[in-house]
Amino acid sequence: MSGHWSRRFARMVVVLGVGLLAGCAPPLINTSPDTFNVPADAAKYLHEGGTVALKNAYPSETKVKIWTYGETGWFADMKQYTDTAITMLAKEMQKRSVTVDPKATKTVVLRVYDVSASPGWVINSSVTLEAVYGDGTKSMIITTNSSPSDAWRSVDGSLMFAVTRLLGDDRFVAYVNK
Repeated sequence: MSGHWSRRFARMVVVLGVGLLAGCAPPLINTSPDTFNVPADAAKYLHEGGTVALKNAYPSETKVKIWTYGETGWFADMKQYTDTAITMLAKEMQKRSVTVDPKATKTVVLRVYDVSASPGWVINSSVTLEAVYGDGTKSMIITTNSSPSDAWRSVDGSLMFAVTRLLGDDRFVAYVNK
């Protein structure tokens, strides 16, 4: 290929690439409650029995940017992240025979916020998990995680660590056990 055609081809590839990137929606980093398991003994302080309602503080999708690079970045839905934490938490509570029922009078309202993730040699992430109890008390758990793999795995790990710490949190245990 002559120099003229190779430069023209290279320009065409760059223009197509920029056009494709400009037309793409920013990446949404989703989470899953099945990526990692909460350690088996995390809920050991919960008494068997009892009923608790776990509620999401977000009534609808709440997208935020968790990493910025120029005009683009990574986005997350805080409602979906909180749903992931609720599912992880409910699974562990049910292993201790604590019933999770949305109609229960004892309530825990959960909210994941202040999420960040950043790429590099590893993906680093942090999350804050807040639990507000029906008696007005609350707990705030801040965790971090690193993953050599993907942003979603790093955030899933941060959420798993937050749920694990919440299960051992003195205020959470006291409220659920009363």
